[in-house]
Amino acid sequence: MKVPREYIYLPDAAVMVVELASREKTYGQNWNIPGSGIISGHDIVRLAQKAAGRSKPVMALGRVGLSLIGLGVPVMKEIVEMLYLTEEPLILSRQKYVERIGPVVATSFEEGIKLTIKELELRGSRGEYIFLEKSN
Repeated sequence: MKVPREYIYLPDAAVMVVELASREKTYGQNWNIPGSGIISGHDIVRLAQKAAGRSKPVMALGRVGLSLIGLGVPVMKEIVEMLYLTEEPLILSRQKYVERIGPVVATSFEEGIKLTIKELELRGSRGEYIFLEKSN
């Protein structure tokens, strides 16, 4: 939760992937789809709590906790194997995309989290997600 890393707002990624897919010269190459910068897990939680208008306790699960959950939820075993990606900052190069395609679409973390919370609350109010706590 302390190590800053790059995340991407999925609607931004979708725009960039469609842009790449629409250009034949991009096929057969590796591309990074970068986000708007780096952010720590603590900052994501802070922004999410601000956007939701409520503060719930959040606890990071380490390797042992995730392994125990993995006993009942097999996909969590895969998460444990990928934890090495969270031990150092992860920043994707945007150079190739910018040089060959153009500007990177990058919604700020604050805006992306706010829009995501709003969408989740909307879906929850329609009964699409029963795990969401409805605000009064």
